[in-house]
Amino acid sequence: MVDLCELASLHYFHPSTQGSASLKAVLPALMQGSAWLRSIYSRPVYGMSAEILSLNFREPVAWWVRDQGRILDPYELLPPVFPDLRPADGHSCERAGMSELRDGGAALSAYARLQFEDLSPATREAIEHALLRYCELDTLAMVMAVQAWQAWVAEAPY
Repeated sequence: MVDLCELASLHYFHPSTQGSASLKAVLPALMQGSAWLRSIYSRPVYGMSAEILSLNFREPVAWWVRDQGRILDPYELLPPVFPDLRPADGHSCERAGMSELRDGGAALSAYARLQFEDLSPATREAIEHALLRYCELDTLAMVMAVQAWQAWVAEAPY
């Protein structure tokens, strides 16, 4: 088993990571710099009925997306937990930053809500599905990091 954080801290440097070896910092940098990731994940190849099978993304997803000249962080592409709510609605989930799961802190808060709050079945299901998508993307992000690095090693002149 290899600790990707250790590998990144020793061997991967990109200005956009600002010195962080965290997967949440490394993945967007890899998406910017890896032609291999772009060639695979710019197409909707990931989903329940796609080339790369998913357990939690029904519709095929393209993870490499350019918007207004910027390559989006794949975590920005996760669907909101509560798509029917807007910040102006004043819902407690919105105020707590729970409309989207894009980082570990939000995931921990969402999990705590499942454990300790009396939630409606629809709210519980929305949070559970959001957590499953977030965790699945975390796993895919590790795969993407390895894929990008393997492609660079394969291209490197010796």
